[in-house]
Amino acid sequence: MTLIASKREILIRIRGISLVLLVTLAPACHRSGEILSQSVAPPAPSTTPVYPANTLLSPEKERDLFDALDFSGEELNPVRDALARGDYAAAQHLLADYFRQRTSVPWKFDPHHPDKSIPFNKQIADDAVIGRVTGGLVPVWAAFPNGKIDWLYNETFHRPGLPHNNEWQWQLCRMAFWDDMGKAYQATGDERYARAWVGQLRSFVSQCPPPTTNESIFDVTGWRTIEAGIRMSGAWPNAYERFLLSPSVSDEDLLLYIYGSLQHARFLEKFNSAGNWLTMEMCGLYMTGAVFPEFKQAAQWRDYASGRMFALEKDQFLPDGAHEELSTGYHNVAIDNITALMDIAALMGRAKELPAGFIAPMEKAYDYEMYLAAPDGQIPQFNDSWHSHVKGCLMHALQFFPGREDYLWFTSDGKQGHSPAETSHAFDWAGFYVMRSSWDRDANYLVLRAGPLGASHAHQDKLSLIMWPYGREVLFNSGGGTYDQSKWRTYSVETFSHNTVLVDGLGQRRDPKNREANISKAPIDARWESTPDHDFAAGVYNEAYGYKGLLPATHSRRVLFLKPDLAIVSDILTPNDTASHTYQARWNLLTTTIRQVDSTYEVMSADAGHPNLDIVPLNPAGLEVRAATAQTEPELLGWNVLHAGTQAERATTVLHTRKGAGVQTFLTLLVPMRGNTTLVQSVQETSPGAAQIVFSDGRKLTITAGVDPSGGIEADETLADGSPGRHVKAGNPMLSAPHEAALQ
Repeated sequence: MTLIASKREILIRIRGISLVLLVTLAPACHRSGEILSQSVAPPAPSTTPVYPANTLLSPEKERDLFDALDFSGEELNPVRDALARGDYAAAQHLLADYFRQRTSVPWKFDPHHPDKSIPFNKQIADDAVIGRVTGGLVPVWAAFPNGKIDWLYNETFHRPGLPHNNEWQWQLCRMAFWDDMGKAYQATGDERYARAWVGQLRSFVSQCPPPTTNESIFDVTGWRTIEAGIRMSGAWPNAYERFLLSPSVSDEDLLLYIYGSLQHARFLEKFNSAGNWLTMEMCGLYMTGAVFPEFKQAAQWRDYASGRMFALEKDQFLPDGAHEELSTGYHNVAIDNITALMDIAALMGRAKELPAGFIAPMEKAYDYEMYLAAPDGQIPQFNDSWHSHVKGCLMHALQFFPGREDYLWFTSDGKQGHSPAETSHAFDWAGFYVMRSSWDRDANYLVLRAGPLGASHAHQDKLSLIMWPYGREVLFNSGGGTYDQSKWRTYSVETFSHNTVLVDGLGQRRDPKNREANISKAPIDARWESTPDHDFAAGVYNEAYGYKGLLPATHSRRVLFLKPDLAIVSDILTPNDTASHTYQARWNLLTTTIRQVDSTYEVMSADAGHPNLDIVPLNPAGLEVRAATAQTEPELLGWNVLHAGTQAERATTVLHTRKGAGVQTFLTLLVPMRGNTTLVQSVQETSPGAAQIVFSDGRKLTITAGVDPSGGIEADETLADGSPGRHVKAGNPMLSAPHEAALQ
């Protein structure tokens, strides 16, 4: 038995008979009723209280619940009178009846008039009834005997060969399956779903009391603050509303839920954190104060949560609009929770309670989404992330910023409004440099990452480059896996899986815990220029490889995008000693179909009927080139590690390896192809950092990059008939960093 499993069993023995109740609310819609300036405590009972038998809600907890409620409203007079008589059984029934019948607090749907056409996943709902569930985004099933879920159990600890993943137990306690159970009940009226929900609510309440100290939150409790916030703003309140009128939900069950909401609010107000977690915590806290305005502290919770959220909008988002974690996925999480709070406030008629200008800082965050969007409408993956479509995000943004014609253009597929003011864009605090040929769906698109790690969810991938040739993602980043303890997770967050350079087989090593160093305090020291005919971006990695303090070399990368199609990448490795080193540039392609050309050392994706990408080394002398698809030994190569769902998809890694003492260089041409046949006829290195390429259509391209990382790159094209084509000289080192030019 593992140490963690032993700890879990101890917790179960201690808490197996606990009478605590934990209930969670979620983002909901609330009543628009009057804010009362004075609350009235229930009078002391004149007789000995009479409690229902066999209750999870002990006398102390029920008294706590009644003490926390404001009974000054006329509709609650019968409850107050019952308390005055000392008849707690009657008070319990009357209070439950009040919540079943109230119409003053709106919700996203009306439990009194259920929509029976609502879609749901019947398999998930039916499985949950019999206790067959997964740990949230960790797609591993567990089947609990007799349908009785053990909320402190972790299936990944009991599967031989399966990586341990704490997220399984944590995410189990988000109860995502309650959403399908509730929808199934709403659609069918089948009491199996309601009875199962009641049993699961009661088992969680009895097994998982909220921690009382900050140190115990991360024990096996089900009470990390992120889970508490998510429950309060998601599946829990939806389930509460959907099962509210079920005959299977007793008065005690209903009050258990409401007392649990009180516990959650107190917990989230006392224990909250930072980063994207704080957005979820404050969203959950605000929901409680909005869904249950009958609590004396409801206005205080709403005010505290909205104030913290407003402050983090200004503190956690950089001036260029990027969230401080620099995760494109969690950027959306932060936006979603901020706007969910705003939406709930509006639905409840409480928008005027929010701080003045509450939503205004989010406009730059939406701009970030728009300018970072790939041609297919997805936001690319950086740090721990996943693909999501920007269109839906900007449709929501239009509710808050209706005058943004570029948002309208994006969401209407160009049918209304106007395209964004810039084609390419520099995020010079986050360090993302977006290069695109146009806003068309078949545009060529690249992003160079040249900035800090970010406050959390970091990947060791400075100077990594991604590319969509003709609108198709090919040169890609992995999403980071599912936070398990596996080789897949390690591979996906380290330099090994990214499109940058290893030194002596070692990846970059920046300290992900050094928050101050990982958040930009000013525009980063990178070079950028953008004109109608080219984009140029350059950055430097001069920190450790392998482990702290090991500084074998400095990596400088310059990228020239010769619009509309060709990308030239210059990598210069400058050692800090006189020893020989091994340098390896990696290029990860989202395909398993490749073609290699021995004469030119090209490796290209070769998927029929799709756009492809050709990787052409321009200084092949002394260069070793190979490709690996779905390799597992001696190391992982050629995998797309997903954030959730299937662990990894097969892909291809192209490796360019060079050895030697002194300065070493890679000069690489990235050629988008509409088909799957090479466009390159020959390559000749003409001098260090310079080459001439002859294309199959007779064009010639001369590239001069040199070996000085502070210099620029020049590209000179001659057409097949001998006439001059494109000519670009980019990256003038005399221009000031980081804003060399905003020439568009």
